[in-house]
Amino acid sequence: MILVAGHCCPDDVYHVVKYPDEDSTVGSRTEHNRCTKQSWERGGNASNNATVLSCLGASVEYFGTLADDNLLQFLQADMDSLGIKRENCPIIQCGTGPISVVICSEETGSRTIVHAKGNLPELTVDDLEKLDISKYSWIHFEGRNEASLPAMLTRIKEYNSTHSKTESLQQCANDLKPNYQKAKIPVSIEVEKHRESLAVLLPLADVVLVGKDFAMLQGAKDCIEAAKIISTKVEPGTVVVCPWGDQGASYCIARSNPADVDVKKQDAYVPDKIIDSLGAGDTFNSTVIYCLYKGMDIGTSVDLGCRIASEKLKIRGFKGIKDIVQKSYPQLR
Repeated sequence: MILVAGHCCPDDVYHVVKYPDEDSTVGSRTEHNRCTKQSWERGGNASNNATVLSCLGASVEYFGTLADDNLLQFLQADMDSLGIKRENCPIIQCGTGPISVVICSEETGSRTIVHAKGNLPELTVDDLEKLDISKYSWIHFEGRNEASLPAMLTRIKEYNSTHSKTESLQQCANDLKPNYQKAKIPVSIEVEKHRESLAVLLPLADVVLVGKDFAMLQGAKDCIEAAKIISTKVEPGTVVVCPWGDQGASYCIARSNPADVDVKKQDAYVPDKIIDSLGAGDTFNSTVIYCLYKGMDIGTSVDLGCRIASEKLKIRGFKGIKDIVQKSYPQLR
């Protein structure tokens, strides 16, 4: 089972013909612009990751704090409808939970998010200690809580150090083998937000998925440069993946000698028309994780990540991904 830890919140999503002008009104019948659809969706990066992993066929559990407010049952019911386990989520009486308002432009395919954090606290190390982590075969973290995440990631590293995989010591010592293939419980982390403080998380995971905003904060101008820079900030053997929107994604395995790092690039599969870009990055990350989890090589995993992210751009929401995979991607079944 894959455990996904991080953020979940309700999204109030509006699809409009074009992004609204400032100080304007957009309704279902307004002349120069219209709202073509409104829906409530379960959002948040980690929550979206759990959704996509479920659609791809993984057994998955979401782990994150949930606010005991009037939208709690909606979030829980939506997870239940996809078979996403959630029984270990702390339910917290905090008054007002987080919420996002999302405006999706049909003209450009862009999505604009306004997020209100509310009073919901983040997961703590004590929350993690209550889990039986031995039942998970992969754990993914959304990099958002630099106050508690280092200790949580260190806890899993300590577990892995005393629970090696059933393979010879000679195999484990092979420096060319990526770390996630050696770990009893591989750990991946997404680091995307424009916050320098998140850099402390980079050396603590086996697979690092680095977003464009964070990579540019580190001085990267493109995805190739991003992978080279990030590979110097992680442990040797860490897989580094840097998605870059319609420019595709780069990837590499970090080495002790930076000169030995071989950065490769995968082009994006840009659709002729974008219907809904909300969660495309989450779709990419989830697909890469799923493919690595299934034993596919890194290049194939990143290629399929780009392909499934492109498929997601053509549909509204995530739930259509399951049918697309069943019809067109036998390697993912």
